[in-house]
Parts: sequence; C-alpha cells; structure tokens
Amino acid sequence: MADTISISLDELKALHPADLADRLQRLPHDEAAAIITQLPAPLAAHALGEMEKEHSTELLKLLSNERIGSLVAELPHEDAADLVAALPPAQRRDVLAKVPAKVSTALRALLRYGEDTAGGIMSDRFITLRAEMTVQESQELLRSRRDEPLDDVTYLYVTDEQERLAGIVSLRDLVFRRPERRIGEIMNRSVKSVRAQADQEELARQFEHYHYFGLPVLDADARLVGVVKASDILQVAKREATEDMQLMVGLSGEERALTPWHKSIRRRLPWLFVNLATAFAAASVVGLYESTIAKWTALAIFLPIIAGQGGNAGMQTLTIIIRDLALGELSPGDGRKALIKEMILGLINGLAIGIVVGLLGFWWKGDAILGLVAGAAMVLNQIAAAMSGVLIPLGLKAFKVDPALASSIFLTTVTDVAGFFFFLGLAALAIRWSGM
Repeated sequence: MADTISISLDELKALHPADLADRLQRLPHDEAAAIITQLPAPLAAHALGEMEKEHSTELLKLLSNERIGSLVAELPHEDAADLVAALPPAQRRDVLAKVPAKVSTALRALLRYGEDTAGGIMSDRFITLRAEMTVQESQELLRSRRDEPLDDVTYLYVTDEQERLAGIVSLRDLVFRRPERRIGEIMNRSVKSVRAQADQEELARQFEHYHYFGLPVLDADARLVGVVKASDILQVAKREATEDMQLMVGLSGEERALTPWHKSIRRRLPWLFVNLATAFAAASVVGLYESTIAKWTALAIFLPIIAGQGGNAGMQTLTIIIRDLALGELSPGDGRKALIKEMILGLINGLAIGIVVGLLGFWWKGDAILGLVAGAAMVLNQIAAAMSGVLIPLGLKAFKVDPALASSIFLTTVTDVAGFFFFLGLAALAIRWSGM
C-alpha cells in the first residue's frame, strides 16, 4: 500500500471522507478494498460516496454483499442508490435484501429513475406539511424531527392527502407568523416544480436561469417524491462540462488522470482511427495536386499554415456554439444570426491574417504570386472555418447527436480539406495563368 503503508488505521479514521477517498483511489483496487473492510461503516460508506464513479464501481466488485449492504445503509438514499445502480442486477437484489426494509423501499423507488434525470439526482429527504396545520403545529413537527438527517429546511412543502404538491412555505414564515395562522393561509401556491423524468441538463439550465435554491420533483401523478438542490445541480454542471470538454477531443467523457491505461486505450484508440481516416481524406486532396506541388515546391511550406489557422479559427467558433447549445442560450431561430456574425468575423480575420501571410510569402520567397495565392486561400479557409463552426454542431443537434461528440473531428476535416483545396487549387490556376 504505497501511499498509505506508513499511515495507521487510526490515522485513516481521522481523515475527512473526501480526503480518505482521495487516498484510496490512488491505490490498487485490492488494497483500497482491504482498507474499506477495516474502517468503520459510516466512514467507509461516505469515503466510497466521495470517490469517482469509476473507482467506487471497481471497489464494489471486491467487497462482499454483506459489507456493501452495511455501507449502503449508512449513506443518504440518493448516494446509496448511485452505488447500488452500479451493481449487476442479481447482486443488486441480494444487497437490497440485506439492508433494512425502510432503506430498501426508498432505494427501489429511486432506482426507477435514470441517473441523468431529475429523479436520479433528487434527494428524498424533505419535510411536508398539511394546509390545515397551524404555524405552531408545524413548528412542533420540525422540533420532533430535529434528529433526522435533513439536508435543507429553508423551504417546507405543503401536500394534500394524496401527497400532491399544493404549495410551499419558507422557514422565515414559520418563525415570524402568528402561531394560530393556518399553513394554507400563508403558503405560496405558485410553486415551480419539475417532473422526475426531466433531463438533468435541462434542469441545470433552469437553475442557472432562475437561480433556484431547490426544486420539488413530482412523479407522473403529480405527487411530491423528492427535491433537487442547487448543490446537486452544481455537480451535474461540473460533470457535463467535463464530459463535453473530453468529447470534443475524442475522449469518452469518463476518463480521469488515474484511469487505468488498459481502459484509456479502449476509449481513445477508436477515435484516433477516426482521425486517421479524416487525415487521409485531407491527404487525398493534396494527392490530387501532386503535380502542382512538384512544379512549385514552395507551396508545401504554406500547406500546414493555411490548414492550421483554419482549424484554430473554427475551434473558436465551435467552442462558443457548443457552449451556448449546452446552456440553452442558443434558440433555433438564433442559428442564422450566429452564422452571419461568424462569417463576418471569418472574413475580417481572413483578410487580416491573409494580408500578413501574403506579405510574408512575398518577403520570404520573393514571389508576389505565391503571396497572393496564400493570402487568398487564407481568407477563403477562414470563412469556411467560421461556417463549419456554426453549421456542424447545429446539424448534429438537429439529428439528435451530441454536438460535443464529433464536431471537432468534422471541423478539422473541413478546414484541412478546404484549406488544401483552396490553396492548391488557386496555385494550379496561377501556374496555368502565368505559364510556369
């Protein structure tokens, strides 16, 4: 146990669960599992809950069902459900049979929802009141539940006999309203809520736009089944941003620095082969103009410059468009405006960079025609890059494909192929015109 061999079990017990999780996921899985079995169940459970999903899933494979059951029983239901969901179905049933009936029932209810939905991230720990209760009765109810593990009591939810959401009451109202007032008289009936099957990305956009502290979650019958907190959404936003960033460069969205190499290779290599195929597509364009390059060898120097600048400019546009799509800030009708704006930028950038490239080409090689061809190709490729940076993600979105998944590969292909085609095509015309 390279990183913890010098640390006693008592010292490990003194660590915060997050710090303990950080240490354990740097160890081989069998060593980490051995430590988990020796730690007190509450500490081990919360350390497991703090780990990256990839590591916690591997550790669960090395623990007995009895131990997993003891750990699951210590966690908040939403965190326990995430761990149990990672188990094979047969093992999941066995583990659920080993936890208290109340916990098992709560976990089965949460496991009905997909992990990327509001139901999959909500907490089932909340307080409900009835409209006919008085403020004093509500205060007494709160005091009677003071030992329960409640995450947040800033708001309390008012439900009817069928557990359907009727309103919301703030803790402030319970403190300052007269004791004899009825909850139905002081509650806010205009309550924002979300369905349990709502996608977590859409939920994150709502929190970001409206600055909610929490949102009640309703099932198909409009019954209150949970609450999504702002802290939960912060984790979702972080996870989605990480996934999109990795997908844009051909990673799986789940890889971390300490992911085992044999898993990383399976996730990276296929995309490298896809990139290889697109590179051959660009190379085939160069092959079409092989005789042109043979006559004018200086062209080879400028090929990577034209294509590289187009790729960089396109990625700038692509990053902005994907970001706005992910946050819901780009409506369907905004695509045309974004395209026009980026084309204008592409033209201006192309002219500015094209003039510099043209002058450098003339100064470097003493050939005005070469400078003119390079400058013109730069302008055209910058415009193509700007158009691609808008149209590719919008097109993938229209076909229900995550724009972050393949946009960068398509963009690189377009800017390489277009850059080579514009530059070598213009060069071929210049050779024919000048009689080289």
